[in-house]
Amino acid sequence: MTLNIKNPYLESLLTEVAQITGESKTEVVRKALEERRQRLSLGGTRRLNAVRLWMLLQDEIWPQIPAEQRGVRLLKVEQESILGYNEDGV
Repeated sequence: MTLNIKNPYLESLLTEVAQITGESKTEVVRKALEERRQRLSLGGTRRLNAVRLWMLLQDEIWPQIPAEQRGVRLLKVEQESILGYNEDGV
């Protein structure tokens, strides 16, 4: 199958990248497409992981927190104590 590029800017960009990398134009296009495919598939994985995390929080984590504690924010001093901060720093 032949790829015919009719966009002058794209042809120039392809030539420039090929010269910089020392790769053929075919190799530049192949790598670009593989990298984009990988990024797109990772995006789907991230969304799926976000849904899984939300379900884990909703179904398993939050039910273990006493109702009177849910939605209560810690005071700054409480946060710093948990992190190990004191008047001398860490």
